[in-house]
Amino acid sequence: MFLPADNSKTKSDLPRGCTFSASDWHILASFWHPVAFVHDIADKPVRAKLLDVDLVIYKTASGITVARDLCPHRGTRISAGWMVDDQIVCPMHGLHFGHDGACSKIPSIANSEGRIPPKLRLETYASVERYGIIWACLKNDPIWQLPEWEGISNPDFRKVYVPKGTWYAAASRHVENFNDVAHFPWVHTQSFGGNTADPIPPYDVNQTDYGLRFELPYHEGFNRFDDGVEGDSRDVVYTYELTYPFSTIIKIDPKGSDYVAYFADTVCPVSARETLIFQLMTDTTGNPDTEYWIKDALLINDEDKPMVEEQHPEELPLDLTEEIHVPSDRMSLEYRRGLVRNFGLGAPIVS
Repeated sequence: MFLPADNSKTKSDLPRGCTFSASDWHILASFWHPVAFVHDIADKPVRAKLLDVDLVIYKTASGITVARDLCPHRGTRISAGWMVDDQIVCPMHGLHFGHDGACSKIPSIANSEGRIPPKLRLETYASVERYGIIWACLKNDPIWQLPEWEGISNPDFRKVYVPKGTWYAAASRHVENFNDVAHFPWVHTQSFGGNTADPIPPYDVNQTDYGLRFELPYHEGFNRFDDGVEGDSRDVVYTYELTYPFSTIIKIDPKGSDYVAYFADTVCPVSARETLIFQLMTDTTGNPDTEYWIKDALLINDEDKPMVEEQHPEELPLDLTEEIHVPSDRMSLEYRRGLVRNFGLGAPIVS
């Protein structure tokens, strides 16, 4: 019923009800994560959640602000408010907050300007817009770069934005599945999977400045590409580039033409077992078929989602002896090793 009388001196930095270990939360909070598509932020505040922290996203003439979804006056969720005069307004007492989070007006005080304490402000977070996505970092100094996405970054190529989807699984499990190639013929039977009798050829995983990269030839069991090459199936080359911790772009190069497709996937770890999926694509035509590629992406996601949501343990095992591995797991193994070696994720629990 009551917080301790000395709560301000003893409270934890972790969000209440945190589903992550303390060590992992602090590390992950130091990365950039996607929290919204830019096109979803208009004239009303938008709710989001990152690493168990409730966020509000709002737009003013000065740009987009990402803040903790909490009015510092009486703890109301300010996302339930509205925008007036280029400010966000708390729905409980009408306090106004500007782009920088500072309170500019307290309606219950006549002529409140000049009488507002500097500490009466929203807790704002670093944010940036790139690729039509709003990225946020809960710490002051991000420890890793934003992904650099070939093709997607080309301003002459129109982008297709796939509707966001929520998976009740760990972000790391989704990422590992997205970078796994051996499941294609077994899971993607309606979208692009090839022959189950075809083995996965050996491949090398390269360390990069941003994460991991590998290239793999594959025979797709469908022909998904509008490049003038006829046939019911296609030989392609996939190039995967993973930026730690949770962002991947696939460059898909179908043989027989100069056409290339670029498909990017990045995810927001809402909580330890809830993940919001952000995906977008483009191709070298510069004007991809929006309806076709959204349908294709959603079909693939619908094939993957139940598999990932039912994996156990729900957490990604960073102790490599916990699961059995096969040669096609090379990318998975390097990803798990990198999370531990580079960032200290999955630190042993000290009893």
